[in-house]
Amino acid sequence: MSTSKRVAKGMQFARECRFYFVLPLLVFVLYLAQASIQRKVMSPSLYYDGTAVIEVIESDTVHIFQSAIYPSLTYLMSFSYLVIYICAVIITFVILAYYQQTLLFKRFSLMFSLNYLIAFPFFMLFNVSIAGASLQTVHPLMYEQFPRIFAIIKTIDPLDNCFPSLHVAMVFSAFLIMRGTEFKRYKSFLYLGLPIIVFSVLYLGIHWITDVFAGMALSFLTYYIAKSFCESSAVQQL
Repeated sequence: MSTSKRVAKGMQFARECRFYFVLPLLVFVLYLAQASIQRKVMSPSLYYDGTAVIEVIESDTVHIFQSAIYPSLTYLMSFSYLVIYICAVIITFVILAYYQQTLLFKRFSLMFSLNYLIAFPFFMLFNVSIAGASLQTVHPLMYEQFPRIFAIIKTIDPLDNCFPSLHVAMVFSAFLIMRGTEFKRYKSFLYLGLPIIVFSVLYLGIHWITDVFAGMALSFLTYYIAKSFCESSAVQQL
């Protein structure tokens, strides 16, 4: 393909997906402002302590993931918790944009945005504290071992927005989008990364088992919403 055709194709992709570039950026801004909104705008009387509900559902079952604690495993899972999540989101966007996979890019953009927008009311009104801060049998391993990471995260995350798990939801969303593609190496990363991210959020004492299932259910929901929306939009354009 000549350079001029590549440029023209790239410009067409940018025009078709301009809304889907802007939407996740706006959602990310909302995410950064979440803690500030919760502190300054929301009235404490509106909060509901969902932690007690989760404890009734699963008691302290999550402590089995800390039945054996090793410093090296804590380092590895902390690294995985931070890096796999970021890579799954950013690299998926980059790959789909670079190879101009218009339909899949739109779907993933919608999934990313809807995952957070649907979770946002829960974060605001149904506060679930991290398992490591709520159960005597579970330790917040990453925050204990890396206090600087804790300080950074605390500025944008009040640590009471565990339900549903967005780490699981976002990585699972990338998995659902990429599973039918030909990007074999990246799919291998996601196939391995998904179970690791699930284990890491439980082992580190960050999420409850209920949060994980809720995150996966959220991904399934947004996957089918995004798929239906993009298909109906494509039909209308014909």
